[in-house]
Formats: sequence, C-alpha cells, structure tokens
Amino acid sequence: MKLKLLLIFAVVVIGLLIVFLGPVILKGPVRKEIPQEKAAIKHAVIAKGVVESKNHVEISSKVSGLIIQITANEGEKVTKGRALIMLDNQEKTAQVKEMEALTKKADANYSKAKADYERYRRLYDGNAATLDELETFERQFKFAEAELAETNSKLDRAKTVLRDYTLKSPIDGIVITKHLEPGETAGEGTPILTLADLNSLKITAELDETDVGKIQIGQKAEVSADAYRGSTYYGKVDKISEDVKRKKIRTFDPIVWMDINTQEITIALDSFEGLVIGMTVDVKFNQE
Repeated sequence: MKLKLLLIFAVVVIGLLIVFLGPVILKGPVRKEIPQEKAAIKHAVIAKGVVESKNHVEISSKVSGLIIQITANEGEKVTKGRALIMLDNQEKTAQVKEMEALTKKADANYSKAKADYERYRRLYDGNAATLDELETFERQFKFAEAELAETNSKLDRAKTVLRDYTLKSPIDGIVITKHLEPGETAGEGTPILTLADLNSLKITAELDETDVGKIQIGQKAEVSADAYRGSTYYGKVDKISEDVKRKKIRTFDPIVWMDINTQEITIALDSFEGLVIGMTVDVKFNQE
C-alpha cells in the first residue's frame, strides 16, 4: 500500500515538473534583447546604361547618283579618310578625260604661241620684223594663254565634281546606321551612313523617373560591364535630361522592360579604355 502511494506521488511530481519546467527546457536559454540604434543607410541608385558617342556624323552626298558600293557595314570601325561610298561616276570620269585632252592641247598651243611671240620679239628688237607682225603673235600668245587658263579651270572643276562621287570618312569612327544600300539612288543631301566618333564617348543611363530626384550634376558614379568583371570605371554625372521617355535599354527582366518612364542621365568617365560603343553597362550613383 505504501509502495503504491509512493508511485502515485512520484507520478504527480514528475507531471508538475513537466508542466512548469517543460517550456523553459524546450525553448532553451532566454536571450535578453539589447536595444541598438538604427544606422541611417543610404542605398545607391542603380540603373542600366549604354556606351554611346557624343558626336554623330552623317555622310551624305553633294550630288545625286546611283550607289555602286559601300565598303563598311554597321558596327564596323573606320578610319578618317577611308573611302566608304562609291557612286556611279562613269559620266563624270569621261568628262574629266575629255577636259584633260583639251587641256593638253591648249597647253601645246600655249607653248607654241609663247615661243613664236618671244622669237618675233627678238626679231623686232633687231629690226628684222615689223610692229604689226609682233602684235599679231602677241595677240595669238595672249589668246592661247587665256584658253589654257580656262581649260585648266574647267578641268579642276570636273575633278572636284568627280571626287564628290567617292565619299570618305571624315573621322575615326564606327558605322552605326546604314540608311541606303548599293543599287539605290542617293539624292543630294540624303544621309547614306551615320558614324559615331570613337574619340568622344559617354555613358547614357536610363533612370526611373521616381529616382531622378536623388541625382544631381557632379554626383559620383561607378560603372561596370559584364565584359570586364571585377573592373570599375569611375566618373561623374554630366547631364540630366528633362525629357521623360519610355525605357529603351532592354534587360532580361520583362517586368522591368515594360511600361516604365525614364529620364536619361549622362555620365562622363575618367577613362573609357576597353569600352566600345553599344556596350551595355551597370551604373551605380553613389549617395554620400
């Protein structure tokens, strides 16, 4: 009987211990929270950007003509002075050859007239020719001289026009747009190629219009490109566009791409070494 009572008492004690001490044992030691001051964290504003040229040059023809050849494709680098576009110049080439033949003939006439005049000048000085004879050869000489000057002038003009049928690159650049193709006719003043200046680069970033207020002229920026992982380019905000436009720099996130209004931010870098026109970059605007 006593043993039975002891067992019942032990069970009751164990039950009470489980009820009161179980939660403490299961939760483990209680950690006292130490209040800390929250530091004010300024998150950097991040945007996508693209390497562009500050200077675009349109190559257009001064004359109308059929495009025979374009020697550069879009995305191709070209050097200053390189012939890029050839127009049909057969007619103008023929005109130049004709004027060269006329000039050669005029030059021969001039040389003969000059020799005759100088000979009669000496004869007249020696009283071996009359004044009328001298004046006749003088007139012939002056006529030949004027004729040669005229044909030379016409030849120069013909050569100048012929040069207009070959269009050369005015800069070291890259072809970014081909407006016409061989076989098409280029009108006078119609753009055929657009070049971007390789020596005048900038970063154009598209920033959500709601973040533009956080950016100011002269603010420091860091630029990185997937092509040069681990490398950082440093620069400053050079310009903030006031125009609000639809986002045009594509990303892999369709939600980011759709229906977003942005403003363009221009960044000038300390160095553009390795960066090429059209390359997409990440831009971080530092918040001090």
